[in-house]
Amino acid sequence: MRMTSRELQTSTRGVWHGAPPSEVFGLSSDTRTLKKGEVFLALRGPTFDGHQFGSEAMERGASVLVVDRKGDSAGGALWESVKLPRLVVNNTLEALGDIAGAWRKQLPVTVVAITGSYGKTTVRSMLEHGLRRLGLNVAATKANDNNLIGVPQTILSIEPDVDIALVECGVSEAGEMRRLARMLQPDVAMIIGLAPAHAEGLGDLRGVAHEKGVLLQHLTENGCAVLGAGVSAVMREQGFSPDMVCMDMDDSPDGSVVRWQIRDSHCLLQLGGETATVELNVPAQHQAADMALAATVIHHLTQKGIGEIAEGLSGWRAVPGRMQCLPGVHASIILHDAYNANPASMAAALDTLRRMPGRHFAVLGDMAELGEASAFLHAALDVSGIDGLILAGRRMKALADICATAQWVPDADAAMLAAKKLSPGTGDVVLIKGSRCMGLEKVVDALTSGETQGGKVDAV
Repeated sequence: MRMTSRELQTSTRGVWHGAPPSEVFGLSSDTRTLKKGEVFLALRGPTFDGHQFGSEAMERGASVLVVDRKGDSAGGALWESVKLPRLVVNNTLEALGDIAGAWRKQLPVTVVAITGSYGKTTVRSMLEHGLRRLGLNVAATKANDNNLIGVPQTILSIEPDVDIALVECGVSEAGEMRRLARMLQPDVAMIIGLAPAHAEGLGDLRGVAHEKGVLLQHLTENGCAVLGAGVSAVMREQGFSPDMVCMDMDDSPDGSVVRWQIRDSHCLLQLGGETATVELNVPAQHQAADMALAATVIHHLTQKGIGEIAEGLSGWRAVPGRMQCLPGVHASIILHDAYNANPASMAAALDTLRRMPGRHFAVLGDMAELGEASAFLHAALDVSGIDGLILAGRRMKALADICATAQWVPDADAAMLAAKKLSPGTGDVVLIKGSRCMGLEKVVDALTSGETQGGKVDAV
């Protein structure tokens, strides 16, 4: 990020205290990673207050402080010792978004915004891998920085020489997508899929769809929406009807969409009359669908043929914690999908497990934030065809009560002990999946071989 002090003030509607530098370069809200010369923006949270770190920011070489009115008025003697110009704003979190939005307007970059109830990180990683192999300069969301703090920080890290920026957008409360979309002004808006995730904050599926659909209202003038299978009908019900490329066969018969078939672990991609194949690490239908979705966007952005696109996508491997295939104890195979879970992604993971050879085991944890329908959605999971099943967490008790073959345990520690007794053998497959709050990574650690200990992860 590079902005004048006037641009910084105008974008935030703030007031300068002290004489600011003519230009600022970079912004950080964490003094531990703050670089000399950057702006330090003091965020507030339930357990922290960045305004307490003004002196540390000065010692680290910050050029400017962005603080809110409460912090500025309460500073007293503190600000007397912090010899830095301060930009005082109403709300520093909103100011962070405003600054990011102003920087976005200066960038000659194509922005792809990615949202959905599931699949955001997988599709983003496929796009990142494929576009870079095609020679493009790509910036992308790191880790899970997809919220009201992570998205603006991602935008502010984009350099002007970037060709394409891939930005994940995650929301859990109504109104959040509007704030993210205003910052991003995307050229391509992707909605991967819809499910009643974060229902406690967004309501039922209609509420989820309406919040996600707000992203489509902020497309640039010639922007395009790319929707996963089943999404377009729900969007139209909610009154959203931009220029859409839809993965549903009936919606896009014009050759703009990449079709797919899966044969074992091979994904056959078709665009018009051309076909190409990409090998996946597991026979997962949802990964094949995601691959076709990524290929569709790459074609839209580059106009490359399916052969070049498939070559670019080859070699892609799953992001850690998202249907990641790991070597397990006793030559078993561990499917590490413990990063998150909702009913749609849980069903997809179980389907993948059943498609794989060998005996099938599963350690399933609670699916969080499903609201009033939580018990029903847990009990409705299809766990047929599983040779050994461990269900962990109070929410999973609803499924355990109607599944006589399942073993129920209260938490991840108990799940880890129970999982060790499964004794998977050569070629057996163990799926480990649950919401992030369950912490099932410790079950993964207990069942993976020494090759994955200490943080090393190798796909098989």
